[in-house]
Amino acid sequence: MSRRRAVALSCLIVLGGVAYLGLRPPAAIVPYLTADRPAAVAGQDAPPITGQPEARIAVAGDTGTGDAAERATVARMVAEGEQWPYDAVLLLGDLIYDAGDAALLDRAVRTPFAPLLDGGTRLLPVLGNHDYGSGEQQDILTGLGQERPWYVAQVGSLRIVVLDSNRVQDAEQTRWLRATLATPQPRGIWTVAAMHHPAYSAGHHGSDLAVRRAWGPLFADAGVPLVLAGHDHDYQRSTSQDGVTYVVSGAGAQTRRVGSADFTAVSSATLHYLDLLVYRDRIVGRAIDQAGNLVDSFTLTWDDAAG
Repeated sequence: MSRRRAVALSCLIVLGGVAYLGLRPPAAIVPYLTADRPAAVAGQDAPPITGQPEARIAVAGDTGTGDAAERATVARMVAEGEQWPYDAVLLLGDLIYDAGDAALLDRAVRTPFAPLLDGGTRLLPVLGNHDYGSGEQQDILTGLGQERPWYVAQVGSLRIVVLDSNRVQDAEQTRWLRATLATPQPRGIWTVAAMHHPAYSAGHHGSDLAVRRAWGPLFADAGVPLVLAGHDHDYQRSTSQDGVTYVVSGAGAQTRRVGSADFTAVSSATLHYLDLLVYRDRIVGRAIDQAGNLVDSFTLTWDDAAG
């Protein structure tokens, strides 16, 4: 037996004991137990925020189960938002499982997120593939206060460009995206894109190459520093791809095994949400699990954007 296999077997034995005790395995052995590529900060307590952000966004994908896991993610958002409440919550698609039944809006969205929405947090929905299942995707959007599947939301100094990646081949949408990204913005206004299907993913579904081909060059040319997606039930952050960082945050209510690829900086099959802190000179992203521990942390500066 090779040394690597022996270490992996020993770690699996340890994992059995750790799981039995309900403990988190040490970060050093996680890569042997899973296909994750954990961040150096994984498992640390989310630190206090230093300096009031100009905008704060809670981001989560694939939340539409209406179950205890979804509610636990929202509870963590509420707990982390006590110091500075969230201006908006951005949901990255699959709003209602399993087939986008608009009659389940209360169970899957409104009731679980009420602790945030009732306090004035703005809801920004993205359509996922499951939301198209019953053909009621427009009813879902309308019920959540949006009329179009692609739109711009201005939240403080953050401009969020929301796209419908179920319709990536829609020429009208791509023309709209090109014109939107070409609209000059004052310095200090950040642009972030959000959709359901990820252009870069080492998860269960993998990279959506149609999204990458159609929209990736537009993001790069416009200097968009950050693109958010769900679909894969995990957390992933890419290395810079033509100046763009791609983040998958699709484990708001359920997880699947994740892997890594040549573009992977961090990957983790952990229930979490993404806390975006927007300042004039930087965006700080903190993926936080349901216990309040960091899954990942990153900072994008104005130099990371071309605009």
